[in-house]
Amino acid sequence: MLGTLTAHDGTADRRIRGPKIRTLLAVLLLNANRPVSLDRLTDALWGEDAPATAEASLRNLVARLRRALADEDGRRLLAAPSGYRLVVAEDELDTLQFESAIRRARAAHETGDLPAVLAETAAALDLWRGEPLADLPETAVDGAVREQWRESRLQALEWRFDAELRQGRPHALIPELTRLVGEHPLREAFHAQLMRALHLTGDRARALAVHQRLRAALVEELGVEPGSAVREAHRQVLAERPAAPAAAAAAAATDRPRPSQLPAPASHFVGRQEQLDALRRTLLAASDRPAVAVVSGMAGVGKSALAVRCADALRTDFPDGQLFLNLRGATPGLTPLSAHAALTALLHGLGTPPGTVPADADSAAALLRTTLTGTRTLLVLDDAADAAQVRPLLPADPGCAVLVTSRSPLHTLDRALHLRLDVLSEHDSIALVERTAGRATVDRSVVAIEQADLARLVRLCGRLPLALRIAGARLATRRALPVRGLVGRLEEHEDRLDELELDDLSIRRSLALTYDSLRASTRRPDLRAADALAAIGAIDLADYSAPLLAAVLRITPAQAGAALDRLVEVALLDEPRPDRYSPHDLVRDYARELVPDPDERVRHLRAALGWYLSLASRTALALDTSAHRIRRLPPVDEADRLDGDAALALGDAEFGNLSTLVERVAAAPWATAAEVSLPVRAIAPYLRVRRRPESFRLNELVQRLALRDGDRDALSYALNDMAQVHFVTGRNLEGIELIDQCLPLVDDPERLQSLLGNRGLLLSSLGRTEEAVACLEQSLALAVRAGDLRGEATTLSALGNLVEAEDPHRAIAHHRRSVEAGRLSGFGDAVCAGLANIGFAHLRLDDPTTALHYFGQATASTEWVAAWHVVLENRRGQVEALRRLGRLEEALAMVRDLLEDAAALQDAFATGTIEHTHGLVLRDLGRHAEARAAWHTALAGLGPSGHKAVAELRELLATG
Repeated sequence: MLGTLTAHDGTADRRIRGPKIRTLLAVLLLNANRPVSLDRLTDALWGEDAPATAEASLRNLVARLRRALADEDGRRLLAAPSGYRLVVAEDELDTLQFESAIRRARAAHETGDLPAVLAETAAALDLWRGEPLADLPETAVDGAVREQWRESRLQALEWRFDAELRQGRPHALIPELTRLVGEHPLREAFHAQLMRALHLTGDRARALAVHQRLRAALVEELGVEPGSAVREAHRQVLAERPAAPAAAAAAAATDRPRPSQLPAPASHFVGRQEQLDALRRTLLAASDRPAVAVVSGMAGVGKSALAVRCADALRTDFPDGQLFLNLRGATPGLTPLSAHAALTALLHGLGTPPGTVPADADSAAALLRTTLTGTRTLLVLDDAADAAQVRPLLPADPGCAVLVTSRSPLHTLDRALHLRLDVLSEHDSIALVERTAGRATVDRSVVAIEQADLARLVRLCGRLPLALRIAGARLATRRALPVRGLVGRLEEHEDRLDELELDDLSIRRSLALTYDSLRASTRRPDLRAADALAAIGAIDLADYSAPLLAAVLRITPAQAGAALDRLVEVALLDEPRPDRYSPHDLVRDYARELVPDPDERVRHLRAALGWYLSLASRTALALDTSAHRIRRLPPVDEADRLDGDAALALGDAEFGNLSTLVERVAAAPWATAAEVSLPVRAIAPYLRVRRRPESFRLNELVQRLALRDGDRDALSYALNDMAQVHFVTGRNLEGIELIDQCLPLVDDPERLQSLLGNRGLLLSSLGRTEEAVACLEQSLALAVRAGDLRGEATTLSALGNLVEAEDPHRAIAHHRRSVEAGRLSGFGDAVCAGLANIGFAHLRLDDPTTALHYFGQATASTEWVAAWHVVLENRRGQVEALRRLGRLEEALAMVRDLLEDAAALQDAFATGTIEHTHGLVLRDLGRHAEARAAWHTALAGLGPSGHKAVAELRELLATG
């Protein structure tokens, strides 16, 4: 918020699109963790021009904001009495962090703790990206809050400048203070500090000129003289008595050696400027203790190269020497250095004669601290195994600094900067390959000739610097090898790690060192971590959770979580979001090699598929109890049952993996139709509610296996679900063909009733009324005979729609019965669709006021989870009712919100139906050209479907 409004989920920016939704987020954040009333939100969004449908529109905005924040389960954006509350932790919101840092800085300033003042003001000022909420209108944000943040920033600057001046560092302040006195010509504190800084640097004339300009401005504009701080600074300048800076440290002994052990910086170093700046700030920051920075990350990510580049640039800042020591924490073929061996090497580098280093590590560590006292020395400790290896090597004098690299983050090192190094950007990755290959020259410019191939190459290398160096070196070795040739080799993931070996550089060996150390450990968490990485390679999904790995490895979720956390610690996994773990692509390639036994791989895959079947069954039971029964899904224990929101959240988190796993298992020669069919039909209720298109593709896999195995049961479920996809996307003829193939396969009356009902819906959409009525009456009879309320609700709804044109009152009676049956059976689609259908029947009766009431009831119902196509028709009905009531601007705003949702889902059929209504609203507004454009778009979306609206669209376009 301290700048333009942005949201970030820890790995990437979340796109918050549209002024209304951004304003909503801003108001909720300004009142973080406090309820915000509907009136306050409505006023911020619309002011005095709030439409009558503002509350419904606000609910739609809240739903869109939840989707944008990946909060579909509503655990962050909560409904509160008469409003909403956004739950935000202090470390998740920059304004909360800013205010907390300001409070700590104020306390440090009042007690005179100068290092703490500098640290806390830096923490606050680093959060400031510009004018708070600069991209939002003034009416959306309390102006007093903005002004409070601005004033807090200026106060933090004053405290920082004061601390720097009191520590005798005036030179670097002068340019910034000069700018600030220009921006704030009447702020006396900045003027006094600029006068003191100029005086301390010996520029007495400029200091007096600053005072003269300030006094003239104060007298002219306010009629007052400068305050006491300015007067005291002026008196000191006139007296030529500058305040003494902090005493310099005692000079080092003249005979002390000045080690210069840093290796030469990498000749092809690219990027990392942000990380270099952060390290520089930390290592040079004034403090009462030595600065410590830890650079961690996976093998080959460039930790050592970054540390050496940073240290090399700081040579002049540490004139008493630079020490470099490889601690061999992950060096192939070597054991990590012991504490005493490391101390001995450092003391020898500082001139301690051989034979005089104490024999025990504690005494040697004390000698190291003594030797470094009073010096400005930089220690680079490369490739540390753990924090215990580093602690004895740390100096005590605040003039020294330590830069550590390690695969582990070493979080137990107190008061250190912990910098986790990620892979390079694509731009920097390409630059590294070019420089290493030596091909970006006048005669052969990779940029001009092979840019697309290079982009593919760096992606195959995972943008990992070590892999990029190896790829570049291969291109340099074989000048005739085109980039495309190397890309072709790397695209075969079975051989990729073989290609990424050259001389002493090897991705496989670097990763194996960490894995082998886990496998050789005697600690059970390490052994489980090694097992977990092998299982990850066998299952090969996008990401992983502890419950999944627990099922595969037959351990407890807590043990699986500890194993995954251990893999994160040793940089073999990342945790891009809480409790979700994923490997780098090259770690994934390495993990695939860890389970060579095909039978063990099959066991891992079947265990994972079983876990996903259990998960999908739980979501199905929560979203559609009857479907869980009809689809013959495994039972769910009472303790494992979910509510609708939790089921949707679980489906959102896991469906991508389930889909990938089903595809992988279906492609295996050992897979059966039965084991693939169960999880596919279990996830169908989730896919229906979320309006996901993948159902058709997954059921095609089941169909292929069922035809091969002769599995009539699996085939019938697959054909029916594929037909349902055709129905909701308007491909009704194709849907009927699949239903007709399915009917002879089904003997069970309950399933037969559902199939006949689906066939009736498809026929109804095609306008084949008599055939539809016959099917639906058969379906209704079977449902009544079986006491199947869900089937009754579906069939009554379809019958109501069929008779609506000739007898709207009879249609309403059918729909009321459908709603009641839906309520009794817990079938949310029937409840919401029935209420919306009553609304459409009232539109047929030319009663848009009553229609709008029923559409509003369907929208307001939060008790039921409804599928997207049901929600779509209801909201489209609302637009039509508003249009007929002449409330055209409200109708236009709502239909455009609906178009945004359809576009986000990439639903061409839904877009077509909405554009049909959009065009009618535009026509009534007199915007005829825009209306025709909307109808053309609608026809393009609906044309292939055979939908009955196609004829109306063609007539509208013909008549205008």
